Amino acid sequence: MTITLLTSCIGTKKFTGFVEPKFQDKQLISTNGNIIFDLTGLENTSASITSTKVKSQFIPAILYWQWNNTIKCEVNPIIVGQLFQENFLRYSDTLKVQEKLQGRKLEMKVEKIPNSFVYTHKGNSVILIIAYTVSDLEAIFPQEQDLVVSYKLTENGLTIKEGKLTTSNKDQPIKNVWKSTKKFTWLYIDQFKQNNKILTKEIIEKLMTEM
Repeated sequence: MTITLLTSCIGTKKFTGFVEPKFQDKQLISTNGNIIFDLTGLENTSASITSTKVKSQFIPAILYWQWNNTIKCEVNPIIVGQLFQENFLRYSDTLKVQEKLQGRKLEMKVEKIPNSFVYTHKGNSVILIIAYTVSDLEAIFPQEQDLVVSYKLTENGLTIKEGKLTTSNKDQPIKNVWKSTKKFTWLYIDQFKQNNKILTKEIIEKLMTEM
């Protein structure tokens, strides 16, 4: 029970320290002459990771203990936008975007992108005369955020077609069963990045049907 109570006391600084290393790799953004990305619609926060305490509660009664530690974590939208850009260019080859463009110019502006999630660790313990029972939940929940991208297709400086593409966040909550909080958080971040790939592919597929 002591270990459970210690891990439930993780603060925003420590949690940021878990998340930040997973986004420190510099994105080697590929370039493509006729596909241009615009990330100016996204907020460029001063920090790469921002963690905010949502709830912090600990009740140590004589026969009953209760704890609830909830932290909202936001990744700088520009960093997530760069992930989208890199994934888009990777998928553009396999999905034959260039064949569809036929030399025309494509401008993609990212307006909204899923970039936040909530970590929570809560539970309670009932202390009996010769034993105790513990109910404990440590989990990470994605936020309900859409990926919204507007596009403009031009040829010789003239706009041929433009529109807006939207796809819903597919990320799923996960529960920590046996990992340390640090490794559990890393596991979620890997899932977070994989979700970015899935959403990017969906945007390309929708784009292909509109071009």
